[in-house]
Amino acid sequence: MNTPTQPTLFLGMINDAGIAEIVAQCLAYHGFTVIDHSLDTLTFRYPNLLARLRVQAQKLLGNPHAKRDYIIAQKQHQIAALLAQHPRYDHALFIRSDIYPEHFLRQVKQKSRQMVNYQWDGMARFAAAQSQIALFDRFYAFDPNDIAQNPKLLPATSFYFDHLPPAQTTHPSIYFLGAHRSDRIAPIVQFCQHAQQVGWPLNFQIARDGAQNIEQHYPVNNIQFHNGISYQQNLDYARSSRILADFVISTHKGLSLRTFEAIGYRKKLITTNAEVKKYDFYHPSNIFIWDGETLDGLDEFIASPYQEIDPAIHEKYSFGNWIRYVLNIRSHQPITLPQP
Repeated sequence: MNTPTQPTLFLGMINDAGIAEIVAQCLAYHGFTVIDHSLDTLTFRYPNLLARLRVQAQKLLGNPHAKRDYIIAQKQHQIAALLAQHPRYDHALFIRSDIYPEHFLRQVKQKSRQMVNYQWDGMARFAAAQSQIALFDRFYAFDPNDIAQNPKLLPATSFYFDHLPPAQTTHPSIYFLGAHRSDRIAPIVQFCQHAQQVGWPLNFQIARDGAQNIEQHYPVNNIQFHNGISYQQNLDYARSSRILADFVISTHKGLSLRTFEAIGYRKKLITTNAEVKKYDFYHPSNIFIWDGETLDGLDEFIASPYQEIDPAIHEKYSFGNWIRYVLNIRSHQPITLPQP
């Protein structure tokens, strides 16, 4: 049973691959009573045919967010009893608030002592986020370019989940997980071809993300294709692998979750995001910045051991420090972003 001293936290985010469940677990680990209002649009099922037809009719009448609005309404009914137990939240945390309509955000704000959002994707990719900034007490972004362009935004990186037991390397593989994207096909194929030639063991997972016949774009036999795995499975793969790989999305310069998984679980990282060199955790023995073309030096990097980083820096990027920072709770290390 939760103790009266535990602060209540409303959580709003998209539950892609079950990641919101991991966030909620980590919040509970750090002493919060979590009111989980995450949205899972991928696995959601309508209760009956009539409900589906009503949503489709609303889409035809010009509401492109009809399904999202319906899911939110259903969620409100499902947790009504739980909300009654907590007429006011100590904190409301949104991750990618753009998935929620403005009227819903206003309702949550009225019930919350403070409401913050973390936009862990580029602001330009989701226009709705721009119009929501003023609704929040603090609005954080992970891309240095976004921070430079808008003084109302505050800096924050992503994090690693620190409620898990210490990671154990049980597979010598290089692990990558990502959705199929045309802007990173070429470097992935080149990397996999070289790995096949020199004998590097790979665990490369590419999600189809709704696309068909994507295998034809990757003329190699050391990639696994699927419709997506759970975030828990991703963590299991990352924590058991020796090296993580990260092929950056071209539309932003912020650092991916993969970067922080490498920090948290003490894994070496191969990344195409050159911005990583500007951060305080960067160590050339642990992070190889690949230009996507020449592979010079990569063999030596893979053969060398991981070098421990400053414990204070390791702690700085933990979820525990991150949540204290974004909620402005005492005893946190500030999280900054480099100049673009």
